[in-house]
Amino acid sequence: AGLLAGPALGAEGAASHYLPGATGDLLLAVPPSPGLVVADTVWIQSGSVGRAVLGGQARVGLDLDLVLNLAAAQYTFETPVLGATWTVAAMVPFGRADLSASAVGPAGGRIDRSGDRFDLSDAAFVPVQLNWSFGEISLEVSETIIAPTGGYEQGRAINLGRNYWSFDTAAALTWFDPAAGREVSVAPGIMLNTENEATDYRTGTEFHVDFTANQFLSQGFAIGLRGYWYQQLEGDSGAGARLGDFRSSALGLGLGFLWTPAAAGGRLNVTGKWMHDIEAENRFDSDYVSVTAAWSF
Repeated sequence: AGLLAGPALGAEGAASHYLPGATGDLLLAVPPSPGLVVADTVWIQSGSVGRAVLGGQARVGLDLDLVLNLAAAQYTFETPVLGATWTVAAMVPFGRADLSASAVGPAGGRIDRSGDRFDLSDAAFVPVQLNWSFGEISLEVSETIIAPTGGYEQGRAINLGRNYWSFDTAAALTWFDPAAGREVSVAPGIMLNTENEATDYRTGTEFHVDFTANQFLSQGFAIGLRGYWYQQLEGDSGAGARLGDFRSSALGLGLGFLWTPAAAGGRLNVTGKWMHDIEAENRFDSDYVSVTAAWSF
C-alpha cells in the first residue's frame, strides 16, 4: 500500500503528501501472506526549486534536505473479502528538514527565510487494501488517508506537517514469472487534497505512478529499475495560491535491490533504491534514497 507523508513544501511549496516510490520495491500487487508485518524506512531527499508558495509567502531559490523515518505496520486477514486478501495498515513518520530559501520583501529585496526542523510528519492509514492473484498476474486496489498529525505552525520557515487531509485512491498490477525470476509492476493513483485553512491554499488533484522491474539473481537477491511519474491534474486554488494554479509535474528513474537473508528464514526483507529526477516542473528537482527493513510475524 502507498503509505505516504511529507514535509509542508507542496504543490503548495513544490511538494506534496505523495512520496515518489513509496509504494514499494517488489511485487507491488501480489497478495501478502496473512499475519502481521512491521517495517521501518529511512527516506532521504535532496533537491531544489526556483520558486514556490510556502507558509503563505512566495519564496525563491529553495534548497531542501529531508530525512524521514517511516515506521509502519500492516495486518492481512485470513478470511477473503470479494475473493481477495484484505489488509489494513498504518504509518507514522518523523524526521528532520533543512530548508534554504528567500522571500521577496515589500521593497523588492530578498529576506532570508531559511530554517530547519525536527518533528513529526503526517500519519497515513490504509483502511482497505484488496489483492487478487490470477496466476502470473496480480491486482491490488487500496485507499490511503493522510491525516494532518504533523507539526505545523503558520509563518514558520519549514514544517514537517502539511495541515490538510489527503485521500489517495490507488491500484497496482504485477506480472511475476517465478520460473524466470522476473517481475514488472505498475501502481497508479489519484490523490485528492483538502484546503490548508491556515494559508487558504488547496493543492490540486494529483496523479502519480510508481513502477518497478526486477530480476532475481538468486532465491534471496534481486536487482532492478525503479521510477515514478507525477502530474497535477488540476491547478492549485484559494486565496493563498499567489503564483496562480502552479501545476507540478516530475519524472524520476533509478535502481533498486531486494535482499532476503537466508539466516532469517524468509521473515526479513531488506530493500533499497536511488532515484533521480530527470525532469521536474514547479516541484523540487531531487535525488531520493530509501532503505527499508520489513519483518513478517
